[in-house]
Amino acid sequence: MERPVPLDVLVVGGRTTGLMLAIRLRRQGLKVRIIDRSLGIDPNSRATLLHSRSLELLDGLGLAEEILAKGQDLRGMRIFREGRLVLAGEDPPVDSPFPFGIAFSQVKIERLLAAKLSDLGVKVERNTQLVDLGQDERCVWASLSHSDGRAERVEASWLVGCDGAHSATRHLLGIGFSGSQSRYSYILGDVRAEAAEPANCWFYLLHDEGYVVFAILDEGRRQIFANLPLGHPAEGKPTLAELQDLVDRRGGSRYRMSDPRWLTYFQIHYRLAERYRKGRVFLAGDAAHLNSLVGGHGMNTGLQDACNLSWKLALATKGGCSEALLDSYEAERRPVAAAMIEGSRTLTEPGEKYPQMSEAERQALVESFQMSPEALWLFRREFEELDLDYGTSPLCHDAAPDLPAALRPGLEAQNVSPLLLEGKERDLFHLLGGPKHCLLLFAGSDLTVATAEDFARSLLARYAAWIGAYLVLGQAVEESSNQTLPLLLDPKGQLAQRYGVEAGGLYLIRPDGYVAFRATDLERLSGYLDQVLPLG
Repeated sequence: MERPVPLDVLVVGGRTTGLMLAIRLRRQGLKVRIIDRSLGIDPNSRATLLHSRSLELLDGLGLAEEILAKGQDLRGMRIFREGRLVLAGEDPPVDSPFPFGIAFSQVKIERLLAAKLSDLGVKVERNTQLVDLGQDERCVWASLSHSDGRAERVEASWLVGCDGAHSATRHLLGIGFSGSQSRYSYILGDVRAEAAEPANCWFYLLHDEGYVVFAILDEGRRQIFANLPLGHPAEGKPTLAELQDLVDRRGGSRYRMSDPRWLTYFQIHYRLAERYRKGRVFLAGDAAHLNSLVGGHGMNTGLQDACNLSWKLALATKGGCSEALLDSYEAERRPVAAAMIEGSRTLTEPGEKYPQMSEAERQALVESFQMSPEALWLFRREFEELDLDYGTSPLCHDAAPDLPAALRPGLEAQNVSPLLLEGKERDLFHLLGGPKHCLLLFAGSDLTVATAEDFARSLLARYAAWIGAYLVLGQAVEESSNQTLPLLLDPKGQLAQRYGVEAGGLYLIRPDGYVAFRATDLERLSGYLDQVLPLG
């Protein structure tokens, strides 16, 4: 008899991606350890911006309220040429409970996540390194080195490398990390900047010498970065005077900087792992993808990697599942990262090339930021990461293509409020993000309450461990026994109308908030589950 594996998942890397992954796994009931080679949380404001989709996910952990209260919202941009304002753009809100991105420095995000993980009984094991790994059909084994020189061998059902750009996990697996880097070195400062108003706008300063970005930060601060001249050695640590001189030359002498918390040189890399999975080992976050910091998408993409992978590992650990489910992590997330990398390049390279542009090209660059309302709406959804589409994933099936296109399988579920659950007002998003898939059964003119209850009783006899079902009605009715399903009241009919199922039907929503399946014929769901997510 094979001995049991004592640990479900070993998470290597204790930054935002690893912390989010460990939290989601613990909420799924898995046994988790998380290690990190650093001594503690990095005090520097590396990533600064949480997009709307990340805020939705963090809200599911109860963390968004503090971020909103203490963070800085992003409402627009200002573009300057040779120190002169040439464009003031305002961002329209997106369709989300969090209609704008929020700047909240990475150190604070990690503290919130680490505290949440600690509440779940897991602490990051600091100053601990992965030095070797191997695997077989049963488990992964990992050799760890601790700060006191102690060596340890750990066995886990799965291992996830969230250990950053220089990932030991990726190197040990021999997975390629191809790509390129900018020709330019960069300077960055976390500072206070006088006259950089409004504080809720990013500034792009274009100049014959190069460009400067004033990204927003919380506490009234700015993260300022700029490309350096070709050939600049970028060695050692920059000074505030160097940054001030560069900003003065490229933006005029109006921005007086002070109180530097962090000054550094850095390189921009564009890299993508050739694979996201090798057997029982996975890559996530910066271990899998690197991009420019312009646009602020790297950390957010890592957070979504974690949310995508966690429920799949939980299902594989608890009951077994098809290989297609585990392979879907790479199938869904790698194209997202590839698009994100190219998008960040598109936002970065024009600033680098600006000195070599003709006047016509410079003018065209500025005009490219002046979008029609429709184009701006599409850009805003993309920027806030609300437009991700897993529609080509093997996990997404549509048995009712006549239902609203905006809610087809592969797209994010859309929020609706107010709804009533057990007499308390809720919105739909507060029913999602838990350990189970969310099944919404809509009674209507073509689907009686009794039929829905009978169907759910049969379905949950097999799948109750990973599906939570709700019966959606416009109002409470006596014929509902309410013993099989909790009753979700849609008093204004907004949920049924938005999802296009006034006559009855169902939506199955994944734990990461994306529609997996929908149908107006209930029996189609059983076929989907047997085909796509067969349990062992």
